[in-house]
Amino acid sequence: MKSAVQEQSYLENWRWLSRQIRCALSPNDPRIIEDYMAEGRFLISCGAASAWTVARTAFRLLLDTATDPALPWHWRCLCLDQAYRPLRDMRLAARNAEHLQLWHQHGRQLAVCTLEPSISFSDLLQGHPDE
Repeated sequence: MKSAVQEQSYLENWRWLSRQIRCALSPNDPRIIEDYMAEGRFLISCGAASAWTVARTAFRLLLDTATDPALPWHWRCLCLDQAYRPLRDMRLAARNAEHLQLWHQHGRQLAVCTLEPSISFSDLLQGHPDE
């Protein structure tokens, strides 16, 4: 079993990867999503986090990123394409009726998710015309 310090280090790395995904810090490197998922699996295996928590957190991260119009379109599409993975893991980790209800809600959110066009880079720089 890993020490608490090592587990904390892995947890911090998982959080850093989540920030990279959420902020699209490396939108041309889709391996970040796989690294994030692998780090989550490791946290589960060493007992630093529950499978349910990791799966639900990953699903929310990917869906929130996919629906953020300030991020590049291709990154948002990739996140949406990968959101089924933690949703599947949520179903496998569900241990009670509340978990199953949340899994159904998240499944519906994914099923009806539509992506608005991304905001163009020039619009991000200019801001609103009334400012």
